[in-house]
Order: sequence, then C-alpha cells, then structure tokens
Amino acid sequence: MPKLAEGALPAFFQQAREEHAAAARREGERERRLRFGDRGVRLRFAGPALVDRLLPALAPRIDARPAAHEVTAGLWEERASPIPSRDVPWRDTDVGPRGLVRAPAGANVMAVHETGSGAITLIDRRARSLLYRVPDAARLPWWERAAPLRPALFWALTGEGRHLVHAGAVGDGERGGALVAGAGGSGKTTVALAALEAGLRYVSDDYVLLHSQPELVAWNLYGTAKLDRGHLARFPTLAEEARVSPAPEADEKAVLDVAASRPGAVAEALPIRAVIVPRIEGGRTRLDRVHRSKALLALAPSTAFQIPFDDGAVVRSLATVVRRVPCFALSVGDRPAEIAQAVDRVLEISAPAAPASTEPVPGRAEVAARGR
Repeated sequence: MPKLAEGALPAFFQQAREEHAAAARREGERERRLRFGDRGVRLRFAGPALVDRLLPALAPRIDARPAAHEVTAGLWEERASPIPSRDVPWRDTDVGPRGLVRAPAGANVMAVHETGSGAITLIDRRARSLLYRVPDAARLPWWERAAPLRPALFWALTGEGRHLVHAGAVGDGERGGALVAGAGGSGKTTVALAALEAGLRYVSDDYVLLHSQPELVAWNLYGTAKLDRGHLARFPTLAEEARVSPAPEADEKAVLDVAASRPGAVAEALPIRAVIVPRIEGGRTRLDRVHRSKALLALAPSTAFQIPFDDGAVVRSLATVVRRVPCFALSVGDRPAEIAQAVDRVLEISAPAAPASTEPVPGRAEVAARGR
C-alpha cells in the first residue's frame, strides 16, 4: 500500500503549528510541566478548555521544574483557533494499527490519528516537539480524560530500557512493588483496587513507565483508576468516590481520582520485585508460582499492540523483567481482603531481604495486608 508523499507530514506539522499559535494568541497560553523521573513534558495549552479536561488525571506529575530531558507540546482545540483547521493529508487507508499514520521510511515527522476521539498527535523527532489537536475539548471521550495524551507520552518518555507498559503496579516503600500484568479484563484493576483499599501504595491499574535498567522501577503516569460495574459493586467505598459522566457513553467506566480522594496513596515510583499475572475466577483467591514465559505472554502482547512507534523494543525489556524477578499467577477470588493478602504475600516473598526461592508458594495467602 503506498504511503504518504514525501513532505506531506512536515508541511502539515508546520500548518498545525500555525493553528496552535493563532489559538494561543486568541485564547491565551497556559503552561504546565509534567515530570516523570528525569524526563519531562512542557505543555503549552491554547486556552483553558484542555487544561481542565486533561490535567486532573496527570495531577501527580505536575512539576514546575524543568527536567533533564524535556519535550515541548502544543495543545489546542480546533474550535479555539481563529484560522480554519487544515484537513489531514492522509486517507483512512493510511492509518494503521494504533492510529499510526504510515509515512515514508525515515520520516522525521510522525502522526497518530485516534479515530475514536478525533485527536491528532504530531511529532517532530528532530525538534523534540509535539502537537496535539482535538475537534472540541468538551466532546473528548471519557477514556481520553482518564488516561490522556498516551501517544505523546509513549514517544516523549520512551528510551533505552524505558518504556510505557500496559500494566498496573502496587506495593509499599519498604518492600517495593509488584507489576500486575494482563490484557484488559484480566483483573489488573481489581488487584490494584484491593491493594489500594488495604492501604498499599498505588502506582497504576493500567499504565506505567517502566525502567528495566539498571534497576527495575515502575513510575506513575496517571493519578486515576477506571472502574467498571463489577468494580463498583465489589468496592462500594471506592465507588462512592468515583465519578461518572452525567450522560455516560456505552461501556463507559467510572473514574476514581486516586490522588485527590486518597492523599498520599499514589507513589511516584516503586522498585519492582515481582510480576503478578491475575485471572478472574471467583471463589477463593489462590496464589502460585508461574513460569516467566507465561508472565511475558501476559505483559508483552497488550503492551506492544498499544504502542504506536516502538518496533518491538518493549518486548526485549519485558523479557528482562521476567528473567530478573519471581512471577506469580493470582486466581482472583470474590473477597478483596484475600486479594490484598495475596499481594502482601508476594511482597513478603520477593522483598530483597527474603531469600530467593524456587519452591511453589504454599497454599493461599494468609498474611494480612499491611497499610504502608
């Protein structure tokens, strides 16, 4: 299938930059900085609309200090620009998996077109510059508000041994954390919420920035968790704190602002000591060792599918993770307290002071969850 003509994306990037500048002149510019370890993203919003829509989920990462490695992003809504928005230069057939627009080999400018939200992310790799345009901030779908700017963050934060990963992470400051792996519906959020409710620290239920070298560390991206109907029924206290749109879309999840509702619960980062592979089964919760190949199979496909421009590098990093820490299968039962006890047991077994063991985990986890 033919790709875009040479120069089409750079020309569109320049036109889009002019749109952003015009919108910022009319609406006023609001600047915020996000920090993820030594990486940062400088956000230049044209007007307040996208600030109000996108920043609540990113609140734990707002930091006015410039980072050692920083990318600049211009953000605006089409309706705020006084000049007409340019039509995209690509056709529907030019948009591949994950919304990545097929461009000539070696192209300096890349584009991601998210058809569900209408959002367009443009990336100038040489200038380390991003542009993010949406038709109307008020019409952004719930998932973009709950976990915003994913293509931009995928590119801005990824590097050698550093990848955005579709996984959760929970733990505490003394023993470290566990990476919770699995595709959508596997139980990642259930495990993360059970751990949160029991007093453990929360990094994520869905996406983390994972460092695989020199140490394994999961960094927080968003201060939110997404709850479906099952979670709302299973965690009534958390359900009371979650937000649902006045006119919810089909299959819309409630969004829990963990950072706002549970001050101190969100951890900026945790060293990873283990991988947990959950599976919703009901009944009693059961914990067993699992081979690293199964843990990698739980981590890699859903992550690789969602990263637009990684070329498979994340799979090598995830293989490093499962080789370096113990991996556990968690049969998720009906009682949140048992789930939290199982996570606690994993942290006890995997903490640095504990001797490494290759024996199966004995029985069901019975260690009470600690609020640390």
